[in-house]
Amino acid sequence: MNKTGARARIPKRLVIAGLFVVLLLLILGFYPPLFRQVVMAPPLWLVREVLVVFRGTQVSFVSNWDYYSNLVNAEKENEALKKEVTLLSSRLVRARGLFYENARLKALLGLKNRILVPGRPCRVLADNPTVGHRTILLDCGSKDGIRLKDGVLGPSGVVGFVVKVFPGFSQVLWVEDAFFAMEGLLPRSGQKGIVEGRGVGRPLSLSYIPILTPVQKGEMIVTSGEDGYFPPGERIGVVHSVAPDTDLLFHRVELIPAESLSDLDVAYVLTPGKNWVQYPLQWGSGK
Repeated sequence: MNKTGARARIPKRLVIAGLFVVLLLLILGFYPPLFRQVVMAPPLWLVREVLVVFRGTQVSFVSNWDYYSNLVNAEKENEALKKEVTLLSSRLVRARGLFYENARLKALLGLKNRILVPGRPCRVLADNPTVGHRTILLDCGSKDGIRLKDGVLGPSGVVGFVVKVFPGFSQVLWVEDAFFAMEGLLPRSGQKGIVEGRGVGRPLSLSYIPILTPVQKGEMIVTSGEDGYFPPGERIGVVHSVAPDTDLLFHRVELIPAESLSDLDVAYVLTPGKNWVQYPLQWGSGK
């Protein structure tokens, strides 16, 4: 019995040793190609595919997380930029308000220094852009000494006449209106003519200038001071075009107004006596 058991145990040891040798050979890579294709290749392929899928999932997760983080950071930066833009916009509005206020005050100071007579500085409240008469509203009226037909000047020249007066405001007929007319003077020749409005957006006309009177494009037409409404030498408009009239007796002259309604924020209403010869204009430098 003992011999039989010893004989039975010997093959088992040999089997274990053989398996160990086979395993060692497999680890060392000593196996036939068929064994590699049938036994080794499928598990290795499966492991490789699992690793590829896992790596792709990991890369996708990292990419999505980075994208989400970038979105969160961009949203935070966007909110900060919105707040900064709002703050800068409010500062810009205040700065523009101060700029325009300074321009108005500077224009009023220039008017008061230029015209050495009593008058009333006023702000332009609104203008009437309808198809009717073109007028502007000033924030001064009868309680401020404003009267009908008072002349109105802007920083650059003639604005118009006061046509309606109320206690707190007044209405001024704009120089381009078709009902506006006044006397104009060519300073170089001393020739006088009639300046008339032809409608908003159209040049003014200067009539009754004899054909022999020299008129040049770019020449400034000024007030004569003899109409009782404006002092002498105040700008009305600049010559835009000159052509002989059909009867060959007078020039046909067109003027561009010296004052621009779109840029007008302040005006100066002339309220003194009408003897303008006593009140010469004092133009500053660059005028």
